[in-house]
Amino acid sequence: MDWSATALGPIDGWPRSLKNYLSTILELPTAAIIFWGEQRVQIYNDGYAVIMGPRHPRHLGSSFRECWPEAYDAIDPWMQRVLSNGERIEVNKTLIPLTRHGFTEESYFTFTFSPLRDDEGAIAGVLQLVTETTEAVLGERRVSALHELSNLTVQAQSVAAMSALVAQVLAKQAADFPFFLIYLADPTEASVLVRSTSVGLADGDERFPPRIEWMLNAAELPEVCRAVKERELVIIEDLADRIGPLPGGPSPQRVVVLPIMSIDRQSVAGVLISGISPHLALDHRYRNFLDLTVAQLGRLFGAMRAREDERRRAAAMAELDRAKTTFFANVSHEFRTPLTLLLGPLESLLGDETLGSEPLQRLGQMHRNALRLLRLVNALLDFSRMEAGRHSARYVLTDLGRFTADLASVFHGAFEKAGLSFVVDCPPLPIPIYVDRDMWEKIVMNLLSNALKFTFEGAVSVRMSATGIGARLTVKDSGAGIPQSELPRLFERFHRVEGTRSRSHEGTGIGLALVDELVKLHGGEIHVASEEGKGTEFAVELRTGCAHLPTEHVAESSDTAAAVRSAAAYLDEALQWLPYEARPVASTSSEGDARVLIVDDNRDLRTFLGSLLSPHYDVQTVSDGREALEAVRDRKPDLVLSDVMMPNLDGLGLVRALREDPETRTLPVILLSARAGQEASLEGLAAGADDYLAKPFTSQELLARVRTHLTMARARDELLTKLTHANDDLRSFSSSVSHDLRAPLRELDGFAGFLEERHASELNDEVRRKIRMIRSSARRMADIVDALLALSRVGHQAVHKERLDTAILVAQACEEAVASNSAGTAEISVGSLPQSWADPTLLRQVWVNLISNALKYSAKRREPRIQIDGYDAAGQSVFCVKDNGVGFDMSNIDRLFNPFQRLHCAEDFSGTGIGLATVKRIVDKHLGRVWAQSAPDDGAAFFFSLPRASETPKGSVSERAIGTR
Repeated sequence: MDWSATALGPIDGWPRSLKNYLSTILELPTAAIIFWGEQRVQIYNDGYAVIMGPRHPRHLGSSFRECWPEAYDAIDPWMQRVLSNGERIEVNKTLIPLTRHGFTEESYFTFTFSPLRDDEGAIAGVLQLVTETTEAVLGERRVSALHELSNLTVQAQSVAAMSALVAQVLAKQAADFPFFLIYLADPTEASVLVRSTSVGLADGDERFPPRIEWMLNAAELPEVCRAVKERELVIIEDLADRIGPLPGGPSPQRVVVLPIMSIDRQSVAGVLISGISPHLALDHRYRNFLDLTVAQLGRLFGAMRAREDERRRAAAMAELDRAKTTFFANVSHEFRTPLTLLLGPLESLLGDETLGSEPLQRLGQMHRNALRLLRLVNALLDFSRMEAGRHSARYVLTDLGRFTADLASVFHGAFEKAGLSFVVDCPPLPIPIYVDRDMWEKIVMNLLSNALKFTFEGAVSVRMSATGIGARLTVKDSGAGIPQSELPRLFERFHRVEGTRSRSHEGTGIGLALVDELVKLHGGEIHVASEEGKGTEFAVELRTGCAHLPTEHVAESSDTAAAVRSAAAYLDEALQWLPYEARPVASTSSEGDARVLIVDDNRDLRTFLGSLLSPHYDVQTVSDGREALEAVRDRKPDLVLSDVMMPNLDGLGLVRALREDPETRTLPVILLSARAGQEASLEGLAAGADDYLAKPFTSQELLARVRTHLTMARARDELLTKLTHANDDLRSFSSSVSHDLRAPLRELDGFAGFLEERHASELNDEVRRKIRMIRSSARRMADIVDALLALSRVGHQAVHKERLDTAILVAQACEEAVASNSAGTAEISVGSLPQSWADPTLLRQVWVNLISNALKYSAKRREPRIQIDGYDAAGQSVFCVKDNGVGFDMSNIDRLFNPFQRLHCAEDFSGTGIGLATVKRIVDKHLGRVWAQSAPDDGAAFFFSLPRASETPKGSVSERAIGTR
């Protein structure tokens, strides 16, 4: 280089000191530059040439102002201080915008300024040592943003709230996101993306539509469709030219669209549309940050979707529970009418002195079963009233010790017959206690019945005692006990503890649930302690006085001579258990706590983490990733907590190995990183870790992270378990109800028939009339039970399809429907019907239900008519049952086929609301469809379709022809 053309002149004329300084910086491995003379001419080494970029070598020997005009105002004050005062200055990670690659860069540097003296000792220049820290500053900023995003999981409870929090976090990262929008998949329409949140855009900015149907290749933003379909980042180079200036300071010239993947990586959960900073190159680091951001967004929104789905399912289950209770209330009301007609004639006959001992014995059996039915019906009605807040409690001051002793004395004979010691210790209490006598009677009777049912040897005790705040009733037995795993669900309605030795397997699972509700109505609490094989103790705690009770339900006085009303029904049922014993069944053990695998090569840290987590979880520790994989394969944990830096196999390798195995692909992994804010943490997220913590961390933070990820991971399993339990309980309840209701009904009908046939000569006309009423009522109740069970059976009944002659099946169904219909007859016309490919038993139930429905709702017409037709269309056999009855409003069509739904008053049309629901379930199991058309007072037409017989592959199921003419 010709230095004579510069302000320094030829090298021969340079001061010795300058040459010495130059010799020194040329040997330095770091970037260094000398500014010499009044013009601050630049002389630098190879390290600084890299910082110069395309300005090297053109500006070697030029002045500082000429070379760096964009940085002059920022750096010159520091140089002036050095030149004027001779002080040494250090500046760390400061922003110095440079234009080195055609745009103004966001660049950061650490500087050291030192004075340089000439041969005479005067300050003649400045030595600047330079380290570019752009990569480190951007990395720290981005790691901080990802860290803040990861903490949002515990702060939001919905997708909308999460969107707002994400917007707040990313809005603070405007240097990386000049503007952005997030579109999320519509949970009801998989092909639609809905605008969720944005920063830098007005809410009504029509350039970015509120909805994008990505499957239709939206013309306004085709890149969104491409990003979703190809599941990769798409760059838009000309968006500003197409839609106008973009927000975000100096208008970004480039925009990226990134798909947000679901947690399982199997579907697209949304897209992130973001401007790219005009001050940064879209290099691999920038892209990696964007990828990690959308990965984090996928986890965040996935967690929120899971929570919302869980809440929706919980709400649906609660609604189902309410519908179930309403249904039982409706059924119970339906039962009460025939029960009244049963009990009235029975009690009249029992008082008839002209009957012999054998008829009276039979009538007594009938009466006991009718009372048992009444008790079950009343329990269901109690639940319905309590849930609706319409209970009619009447709390009165009661000598609770004496009253409880009177109730318990009813069971003395039963316990003596069972060979059990029965202890009643209920002294007068020194405090005033208010109870509803009927409710307290049910509480005591249920607990005593329960004790007798599950106790085969030893003793049962009933004790009343005063406590510091009120009174306590304890019922203790030495019976079979209850598994610990069942205790949390013991007071749930319709839940039964399976596999426990008992005197009878009968029961609906409502006794203890009713006790729990009745105790709560008294403002009290019930507790249970049990150990398998050793017995159970129930403790009911009541508060003294009446201040805690609703004043409108408190009475000043009561009938102190009130009789023990329903105890006889409980005792009669309990006495039936004594000759029989249930076979003992082995019990199941309870599940343990969540398992956490700790992986760290530092023994002290392993010990610390183990001691921190072991009070809450089942903890296992290993020293490296290889041991961790062996431990996982031996017994899969619920969460892995691993260090990053370890011998043999480090944390990143462990995460990759776990993600490659389908069995552990979704296993939660939290990494512990000693290099906070460095590349290891970013690599951990990219490798598939769910979260990371930088050391040092607080105990509370670690526990919160572990708890959060365990909750998210177990939510799906817990929901499935709840649904399984709910289905099992419903099936168990249906089975128990069928036995508890049908057995006494058969006995009622049988005993009445026996009296009618064997003792006809002893019966007068009035007695025979009452017996016929009894038999008719019993059969009506049996029909109601059969309808309830039909709906329950359809859900788990196998389908055995056969080729059917539909005309013959419809004729049989018409006969059955007309025979069972008491409302009258109708003119039934049957058109041409195609063959059916279906289960004959199930399809016959469909026809019977639809024809019975038509008969019922057209019965009030002067000329009731029913038309049955069918035809083939688009590979389906379509059938129709049309009537000219009362019809219904089509606004109710959405709930027409739901269980327990009624569109007309029970007084006008009897029924339970399950016939059409049964039809829909059967048709659904045949892969068909059911629908209806109607108008008020203009009849109704019910349609259902089935896959056509000729369209079904031969050999898939039996093709035996049924009823072919």
